Amino acid sequence: MSYPVPFNNDPNSFAYTTARDRWPHIIKSSVGDLESYLAENPDLKVEGAKIVQDLEELRSDILANGTVKPFTPEQLDLIPSLACYNETLASFDFPLKWLEGPWLFLETFLYRLIDVIIKKHSGFENYDIFEKSKRKAFTDSPKSVYELIKQYFLLLDGKKLKSNDQKAQYLLFKEFIDVSLWGNAIDLSLLATAAQDYDLSTGQSAAARKENEKHILTDDSSKAWDHLLLCKYPKRIDIVLDNAGFEFFTDLVFSLFALDSNLADSVGIHCKTRPWMVSDTMIKDVELLLQDLSNTQLFPDNRDELDHFVSIVRNYLQSGKIKLLENEFWTLDLDYTHITPNGRYGGAALYDYFQDSALVIVKGDLNYRKLTGDKKWPKETPFKTAIKELGETDIPILALRTCKADVCVGLPKQREEELIRTDGKSWCATGKWAVISFNQPN
Repeated sequence: MSYPVPFNNDPNSFAYTTARDRWPHIIKSSVGDLESYLAENPDLKVEGAKIVQDLEELRSDILANGTVKPFTPEQLDLIPSLACYNETLASFDFPLKWLEGPWLFLETFLYRLIDVIIKKHSGFENYDIFEKSKRKAFTDSPKSVYELIKQYFLLLDGKKLKSNDQKAQYLLFKEFIDVSLWGNAIDLSLLATAAQDYDLSTGQSAAARKENEKHILTDDSSKAWDHLLLCKYPKRIDIVLDNAGFEFFTDLVFSLFALDSNLADSVGIHCKTRPWMVSDTMIKDVELLLQDLSNTQLFPDNRDELDHFVSIVRNYLQSGKIKLLENEFWTLDLDYTHITPNGRYGGAALYDYFQDSALVIVKGDLNYRKLTGDKKWPKETPFKTAIKELGETDIPILALRTCKADVCVGLPKQREEELIRTDGKSWCATGKWAVISFNQPN
């Protein structure tokens, strides 16, 4: 059976308010950041003013529910992969309007339109209109940064990361997965007690952990762990990133944990090729984060630990133990069923690459929507069923997702009814709940 996707004119979908409120707000906020940038770079004011005008016209077009137009030949010459969007747009037998069309397609289309509007102007070919907000989101989290760094080095210095106790190692794996899932919404002090409290059923950390796990609706962490233990060396873990800032920082810490504990020989970190969804991570954002961590004005405390952390990361990058990767596929409208031997626009290359991966951790809400096709699956649909062809491959996928959109699968029966009673029908879009879903390779 084929299930529909959310449309922007459905008042019962998170798509409705996203298109009407969030998109116009994002454009307005981005224009403000661009104008600040132009004030600091007066030689770019003429071209920058044209970008401001184009973005304001786009915002007005969305609010007026204008018809979505295909990318022009000029835009296709500049960025050939935009042809993928034109193909999808042409596949609809009715004109798409901003406030009425399919949510996922139009959301991805919007960010690629913003990108090409900017890149066509001289001096802005490498400009990231979201960079300021991404960096601010990280530098505004010093307490969380200090705490996570502190807990990591407590584990490293205490030689807990190289323990032969598999129960202890699993507990640490689970804690780092949870930190990567929740970011600074989790109690980072749990990591310290996790190194000492191996018994999941006793102790203060166990109680706090149990409270946190109430909000994870399905948790396949142990299945992913069991799969990892069976994998032979050389062993590579891949992380398909979501947000920059503190969330990416937690992904870096997880990468160090995987390497320092010999859970993996290498880690592949998959970034976006261009500014995307406001907060997504590009390769250049990795260097910027390391620079910010090294900035004594931004992070004046715990300098020895911060400098040591940056040094470890740089050494792993230089040695190739951590590799930064990018593929245009991640910024297309295509769902992840196109990661196949014959997949176009980079899908085939990713399929071949992931054949050698011990674990592919897929982060965040948008990646989850693309894994599941953003369809209105019944909530108890198995994750393997919802990812369709991808579930029949040899790619071991672990999806970490806090729920901020309509789609959610893998729930036990009757769980959705309970959530509606306690949290209302919009429970799946609040970010309060999460899923950790694993696809066991065939």
